[in-house]
Amino acid sequence: MLKRISLPKDYLILILLAGLKFFIHLLAINNYGFHRDEFLYIAQGEHLAWGYLEVPPFIAVVAKFSRILFGDALWGFRLFPVLAGTAMVIITGLMARELGGRRWAIILAAICLIFAPAFLGSNFMLQPVAFDQLFWTLVLFYLIKILKNDVPKYWILLGFICGIGLLNKYTMLLLGLGIFLGILISAQRKLFSGKWPWLAAALAFLIFLPNLLWQIQHHWPFFDHMEALRKTQLVNVQSFSFILQQILFNFWAFPVALLGWFFLMFSKPAELFRSLGWMVVIVFLVIFALSGKAYYLLPIYPALFAAGAVGLENYFAKQRKMWIMLIISVFIALGNLVIIPYAIPILPVEDFKSYANFMKEKLDLTEPLRWEDGRLYDNRQDYADMFGWEEQTQEVARVFHSLSPTEKQNCVILASNYGFAGALDFYREKYQLPEVISFVGSYFLWGPGQREPAIYIMIGLSPEEIRPYFDEIQLVKFFTHPLARENNIPLLLCRSPRVSLTQLWPELAKYRY
Repeated sequence: MLKRISLPKDYLILILLAGLKFFIHLLAINNYGFHRDEFLYIAQGEHLAWGYLEVPPFIAVVAKFSRILFGDALWGFRLFPVLAGTAMVIITGLMARELGGRRWAIILAAICLIFAPAFLGSNFMLQPVAFDQLFWTLVLFYLIKILKNDVPKYWILLGFICGIGLLNKYTMLLLGLGIFLGILISAQRKLFSGKWPWLAAALAFLIFLPNLLWQIQHHWPFFDHMEALRKTQLVNVQSFSFILQQILFNFWAFPVALLGWFFLMFSKPAELFRSLGWMVVIVFLVIFALSGKAYYLLPIYPALFAAGAVGLENYFAKQRKMWIMLIISVFIALGNLVIIPYAIPILPVEDFKSYANFMKEKLDLTEPLRWEDGRLYDNRQDYADMFGWEEQTQEVARVFHSLSPTEKQNCVILASNYGFAGALDFYREKYQLPEVISFVGSYFLWGPGQREPAIYIMIGLSPEEIRPYFDEIQLVKFFTHPLARENNIPLLLCRSPRVSLTQLWPELAKYRY
């Protein structure tokens, strides 16, 4: 007879709460369409390498694996980010337990993560952020275990996760810096007297080394990419907006996170974990000083939720008022439901716009509608980036299929950004299109091949920009879509190129960002 496996109630509760997060994501997993960034990562999955101009290689592997398993289904590409978020619920609850929490601390920490709008949004679609948050949470979980009991295997696991995390997003370096300085500042600095922290660092470095060599081989595109981000996006980051977004990202869960930091820094029961509090300070100051985007700070919150939940549980246990933990948990869950439409697309677009307008007029809540250019719009930028892609492809297909068979054989499609290129690539077989090239981002590295086309279909470039390169330029139309982020996009048909594509390509390097 098989033995019945019995799990402690705390674990069963955590599994149920993780299932709740998974269910919430299922409500929106197939809504709207692919995001422009998802198209890029899917394209990278078809060009597997140790690095890309925009990101390290991990997300491309996830995209490729998703495509192998689920084909081109939208939900299939989004399943692994959802699973990453589901796992984070369990790890956050376990962190609360490691910090000395009991059942209500575990529940409250998990509730904070489940209903924090930013973590719903992060786990909604295929993007490195979802896995970055998972890896940070895992690293901090093992750091807590190390601070409690300096066991070698925890250092090795920590180093391994850091290494994989670096292959996903370079912000893992910030966590490494925060942990190193946090421990150095605190009484736990004696941990560095042993060999295991250094072996963990060496392991992380070895795992990361292939991408580092790729960066060296390609003349450090990371720094070029960061400079381009600084000029076009980070320059619009305002200090007040950065702080305000920390609150909006977590909404009613934010006070728990704030209490968590105070608990780590000043409470007697958390004396062992002071270095965690210092890590939060260091990571915050570095991101703030570098005008980083507000969401760069998100991965620290699971640990803060866990710490805050433990602090509250300790307080109400002394007061013999544990029923207040239930009230707080329910309040955060219900209170954050109000803002969930900003996080994941559970509403039809027109309903969302009505909702956003109501929140703007009644609560003066406009920050979620602020785009990377610093301006306010009537839709979320991420939502607007999910519309118009297949319609653009259909317009390009109409132009291509109007050509003669000979012209088709000598035609190439050139896109002015990775969104256009990625969408055209994704729908290429469906609409029987030729290969797509672009001089932007990783597409530049993949190059034009050896072809010398006589005809170009171009999307996103104006006739004035390309006039020096062609004898014949026909403006077919301006593409518009009422819900898309980009509109009035020129669609051109160009003949008789004056310069060969292979000669021109190296000159286009300056436009790749």
